[in-house]
Amino acid sequence: MATIKLSGGSFGDDEMMVRCDLGEAAAPVEARYGNSRQPWESTQYQCADARHTKSGLIEIGKRLAAQALEVPFGEFACEADEVK
Repeated sequence: MATIKLSGGSFGDDEMMVRCDLGEAAAPVEARYGNSRQPWESTQYQCADARHTKSGLIEIGKRLAAQALEVPFGEFACEADEVK
């Protein structure tokens, strides 16, 4: 299971996490908005959409975050770090 934390930039003091089992094509990409007490939510994306890569998962996370914050994707910026 790969888990990515998105923070800073367009998020300000907030953060978001995305996770997915990159070894399984049909595995859902899940997101958690806000702090760690929030539940994981399934998204419309699957591992195959992330091309089975962490960089693809980061790209999906940034798209979801831009949409949630109502910021055009081309203007959205943040840091992305893998959570161990």
